[in-house]
Amino acid sequence: MYRNELKFIINAHQKFLMAHKLRNFCQRDSFSDAAGGYIISSLYFDDYNQSAFFDKTNGIRDRKKFRIRVYNYQSDVIKLERKIKRGNLTDKSHLQISREEYDQLVRGDVSFLSHKDDGVAKDFYLYYRTKNLRSRVVVEYCREAYIYKYGDVRICFDTLLKAGIFQDDLFSNGHRISVIPPDQMILEVKYTGYLPDVIRNLIQLKNLQRQSVSKYAKCFVVGM
Repeated sequence: MYRNELKFIINAHQKFLMAHKLRNFCQRDSFSDAAGGYIISSLYFDDYNQSAFFDKTNGIRDRKKFRIRVYNYQSDVIKLERKIKRGNLTDKSHLQISREEYDQLVRGDVSFLSHKDDGVAKDFYLYYRTKNLRSRVVVEYCREAYIYKYGDVRICFDTLLKAGIFQDDLFSNGHRISVIPPDQMILEVKYTGYLPDVIRNLIQLKNLQRQSVSKYAKCFVVGM
C-alpha cells in the first residue's frame, strides 16, 4: 500500500513542543524503550551504477532501494526491506529473516532467497544477480515515534544520524560518523489517504518547510 511521506529538518526546541502535544493524542511506537525511543540500524544496498543514490540526488521520481533493518542492535526482528517511491508516495514491504540468513546475505550468499515465495526476496535476488547489488553503508539513528490511528499516521523524530562506512554489522554500535549536527533532527510524517487536521495543527505543518531528505544519500556521501 502506497503511503504519503513528508520530511522536514527541525531543531530540538521545535521537537520538544511537538512531542509534548503529541503525547496527549498518540500512542508510542511498539519498539520504544522506557525513555520513549529506540535505535534503528540499517544496512543499505546499491547496484554497480549506484542507482539508489544517483536516482535520489538527480530527482528521479520513481525509484527503489533495499536494506536490512534491525532495532536496538537486537536479532529478534531482522527485516529485509524494499522501499519503492512513486512521486510523493512510498510503498515499503519487508521479509523477516533469521540471524543465520542475515549472516548469509552479508557474506554474499543470496541463494536461499530464490526458494522463498515472497516478492521482496525474489526482487532482491534478481537485483543481486543481474545488477551486482551489494552492501554500501550502515545508516543509524535514534527514533522517537508516535502513532495516530485515524489516517494510519506515524510521526517520527529521528536524531543522531550516523554513517558506518565499510561496515555490515548491525548488532553493535561500532564506529559511526555523525552526519548531521546534534541539534538538528529529521521529522517524518507518514500517513495513508489523508492527514487529519488535528495532527496538522499539533505539528504546525503550515509553518514547516518540506524537504527532500534521504538518510541513505546523506550517509553515502560520507563514504565517497
